This record gives sequence, C-alpha cells and structure tokens, in this order.
Amino acid sequence: MTTDLRRAVALTVRSELVRAGRTVPWLSDETGIALHVLQKQLAMQLDFTVTDLAEIAGALSIDAARLLPRVGDR
Repeated sequence: MTTDLRRAVALTVRSELVRAGRTVPWLSDETGIALHVLQKQLAMQLDFTVTDLAEIAGALSIDAARLLPRVGDR
C-alpha cells in the first residue's frame, strides 16, 4: 500500500468508527484484529489487509467499498 493510500484508508476507518459511535478496542474485539495491530494500522504504520477491511466493514455494518478511496481521490 502506498503512503497516500494507507493514510486514506486509516482516516476513513477512523471516520466510520466515529460515525458508528464505537471505539478502537470495541473494533478490535469485534473483528479479532489484535488491538496493537489495529492501533498501528490506524496510526498509518501498518497496512490493512483485505481481510481486515472486510472484518471492519462487517463489524460496522457497512459495505467494504466505503473504506476504500475512489481512484480519483488518491
């Protein structure tokens, strides 16, 4: 993942988490992504995997495509 893409995905995940009124520890529990890994992903230090994004979307009851920037947005 490029730095710009990593940033865009992390910011979108954070935004959706806030919109849902949920916390990072809650998301970790719901998805099975280790808290320290999720924190690094949200801090843009580690890439999200496709599986991670699918799990996050499922936990937030949203379409996984909402977590990815459109091609023109990068």
